[in-house]
Amino acid sequence: MRWLLVLLSLTLGSAGHAADSGDLAEQAHEVVKRTTEKVMASINKNRSIYESDKARFFWELEDVLGPMVDFQRLTRRIMGNYYREATLEQRKRFASAFKRSLLSSYATGLIEFDDYEVRVLPPKTGVENTLRNTLVDLEVVTPSGKVFPITQSMYFHHRDRRWMAQNVIVNGINVGKLFGEQFEQMVQDNDSNIGAAIEDWIEALQEQGRKLRKKAPGA
Repeated sequence: MRWLLVLLSLTLGSAGHAADSGDLAEQAHEVVKRTTEKVMASINKNRSIYESDKARFFWELEDVLGPMVDFQRLTRRIMGNYYREATLEQRKRFASAFKRSLLSSYATGLIEFDDYEVRVLPPKTGVENTLRNTLVDLEVVTPSGKVFPITQSMYFHHRDRRWMAQNVIVNGINVGKLFGEQFEQMVQDNDSNIGAAIEDWIEALQEQGRKLRKKAPGA
């Protein structure tokens, strides 16, 4: 789950504009490439303050990623049908915890694995792309040479006039579907108590964060 959270954060969209199918692929490709470069630059610039000033480190990271991520959409995808049953406060709590975990896992993963390479692959030809779903392929290469293929699903947010990430497939694993199945199981384990399931979800994210921090340099 560590790599899924880290890799999910790598491919989050930013601004763009609408066009035909071929242009959509080019736009989404450039958005992912530009965003990846921007985030990596932020991480490298602030790497030295990770231990001494974590609050500033995460604030800088959120400043880059925060405006680019539709956490409400991601929350709806993971919670599935339970999203409608949840209260507004429960939805906010779920989204806030997911956002914190995503940023923390991403930053800690980058600090731990600082030599990996991210490749944004050229757009494929002959693929039907739409404003609701345009695919961008990437590869993450670890220091040991292991390659993780990634397919990022992007959608165009009409109101904000920007491309944003809505799902990612990492090494054949559909992250949105996986997280959704995990939350579904937590709801069942708590006898359909959504509030209790959310607390279990948050605890699971926090535990993952603790494991990541123990593995990080200087821990």
